Amino acid sequence: MKKYTLALVAILLATSLWAQPVTNQTISGNECWNAGQGPGGPSQFLCINQVRNGTALQLFSGAGTTPTTTMTNQQGTLYWTGGAATTWAIVLPNPAFDGEIVTVDTDTTLTTRVTVTAATTPQNQTTTSFAAQTVTALTPVQWQFNLATLVWVRLR
Repeated sequence: MKKYTLALVAILLATSLWAQPVTNQTISGNECWNAGQGPGGPSQFLCINQVRNGTALQLFSGAGTTPTTTMTNQQGTLYWTGGAATTWAIVLPNPAFDGEIVTVDTDTTLTTRVTVTAATTPQNQTTTSFAAQTVTALTPVQWQFNLATLVWVRLR
């Protein structure tokens, strides 16, 4: 009798632990989690594009002077499409995580119209000068952040 009782308990336990099917297996790319370092440590949002080594693509278009684009960690690639803007000012993400990559690209050559700068708050970031530069169609410009030096290094 004791063996039957143990077997019944084992069967009930096994069926209650049986994995339930996942109903939604599609990831949109906008999912984020609040991740922290140790108990009570600092935390920030960690988004799926960072986990899967992808970058979020944001499209821009229009004519004339565009508002300054102040990037967040959820933006990785800024892409200008269509007619050329008069000016396009971009501020790199701050704070940024170590190894973060930012890409600026276009399907229309933006001749001496793009300025990219690093913000100084909360991290005192720096980058190489990129003021009133040309971004040639389908020739991306890219920076990667080094947390140890707080420098956005130009890759291409």
